[in-house]
Amino acid sequence: MKTIIISFANSSREPLASITEEDDHIHRILIENNRGNYSVHRESFATVDNINNALGTYSGNIAIFHYAGHASQTSLLFNDQEANGIGIAYQLKPSIAAGNLRLVILNGCSTAQQVTKLLDLGVPAVIATNASVNDTSAKIFGVEFFRNVCQKRMSLRNAFNAALASAQTAAKEALGLDDAVNRDLHVPGEKPREPFWGLFYKNADAVDMNPLPSAPETATALYEPNIQLTQTIFTALVNDGNAPAIQLDEKKKMEIIEDYVFQKTIMDVFPHPIAIQLKTLFAAEYGAEALKKPSIKRLEQIARVFQITTEFMGIIMISQLWELKITQRVKELPDEIEQLLESYFNLNIDERAIYNYSTLIKGIRKYIDTLDKVDYFVTELETLREEDEQNKKFGEACEYLAYIRNATYPGKPVGIQEAEVGDLCLTAESMLSVFFEKLGFLHRYTLTSIQNIRINKYRHDVLTEFDHQVVKLMNSNASHEVNYYLLAKHLDNSGVILTKQNLSVFNVERRQYKGEALEFLNLSPLVIDINAFESRADRSNLVFYGQYREADKVYVFRNVSKPDDDMNHVEINIDRKFGRTEQQEQSRYEAVCKQLNAFRDFAMHATTLQP
Repeated sequence: MKTIIISFANSSREPLASITEEDDHIHRILIENNRGNYSVHRESFATVDNINNALGTYSGNIAIFHYAGHASQTSLLFNDQEANGIGIAYQLKPSIAAGNLRLVILNGCSTAQQVTKLLDLGVPAVIATNASVNDTSAKIFGVEFFRNVCQKRMSLRNAFNAALASAQTAAKEALGLDDAVNRDLHVPGEKPREPFWGLFYKNADAVDMNPLPSAPETATALYEPNIQLTQTIFTALVNDGNAPAIQLDEKKKMEIIEDYVFQKTIMDVFPHPIAIQLKTLFAAEYGAEALKKPSIKRLEQIARVFQITTEFMGIIMISQLWELKITQRVKELPDEIEQLLESYFNLNIDERAIYNYSTLIKGIRKYIDTLDKVDYFVTELETLREEDEQNKKFGEACEYLAYIRNATYPGKPVGIQEAEVGDLCLTAESMLSVFFEKLGFLHRYTLTSIQNIRINKYRHDVLTEFDHQVVKLMNSNASHEVNYYLLAKHLDNSGVILTKQNLSVFNVERRQYKGEALEFLNLSPLVIDINAFESRADRSNLVFYGQYREADKVYVFRNVSKPDDDMNHVEINIDRKFGRTEQQEQSRYEAVCKQLNAFRDFAMHATTLQP
């Protein structure tokens, strides 16, 4: 098996804090993200003897050699004893000859002069330094580099650039972040320009792939798309008490159930924005053959499922925050929350499509936690705290999938090589499974479009009844089945809401449900049903807020079924004129525009809302 050697020149008597932290973090990252592709050899207190022994033991099978500690232009310092860099280079030759060695990292001071020999011997890529480096920056660079490579599966080049950006936060000197990226020969120069890490190579292909050993060919060959994801989500629903899933789970004990039956059960109980994206991933649409096998299209769709799900959760958090403001449960928002909302509102379509909603959710949750007697509408969100050890893999999955979304979003330069697609699809589905394993609770919340509210009260009646015309949005189809909620207390207005209770059936034939009141969270105007504005529409057309174009006073929305397709964007013009026969549409569009304007003011902290 291919081996990754990580060595740290530390002192057993007086260990350096930064070196010890770099050692612990890198080792943990490598172990936790290993899928059986490699072994890890760790030397926390490297000496010349134990490094010679390690290089000899794994001769021919070394994939990455990482060194951290004091160094010079010609040597590495192992526990106060100098080791000749050329000697180490020659001991790596068997792994070079076998085609296994992909990367050498010399994370010490002024190691660039050792690079030339390594490249001449055939090492594909070397990371080294042009001058003395800050100890804390070196630790950050090393840890973030391995995080980018292992968790996010970045290419070597992208992982290096991202780690450099992280290290810059702890360095006063310029680290070369603005240097132009090119595919030319990149070897150390005679005169270093600035104190920064360098990525050195002779063949650009070596840095445009992930340096980790690939998954065993048998694992990739045996990969069957959707199997792991389907089983994970279905089990999560069973464990959370979803009735249809439990019934099917009992049924499968007595007969063979096809995969598509489990998938249909999943799609029928999840909110429409998530269900429609899962439907596409499951290749339930006609002509989606490219999604039934490892491909860049499948990788795109895996990332799209993750993005639309986190966006949906982010909108829930923003909507609850706005509700607190509208009802004056909070008077003023702290500066960091106002900045977060302003940044969110001002995103354009492309920025929003790759926006990290995890950051927004964490920020709002942190603020809500400071408030007295405020419960989360989606109570389970309280359990997904990143500091909880049980959510560690969930957080890593979010980080990885966010990277895949960035790398595959249409219109962006694709940072993924064709040779990596098979392994990435396998890992991405595994990460999406980890992500959804925590979200089985979503079936408990019903996404509903309130299309109309009428007052039912005759002269002889004492009480007033409010008849809400609704369409449930809880499957992968754009439902056209209208239901009626008869409530003693009316909802605020037409719009898209999230509810968490079941009303009693009142009249089956008329599709009527009845209750005193409905506990709900209004998601409009960030989520709207465009067809609720059209009197002739017979089904829903759900869209998420995309951007506001100040120049022409237009709000742009993205269709949840094809959010990345420009042809499916919906524009609402504040100054739109309607004909005499469109009075119903006019009033509804005016209503949503008023809400959008109010939310814009809220996000830009420029208004005082009345209860």
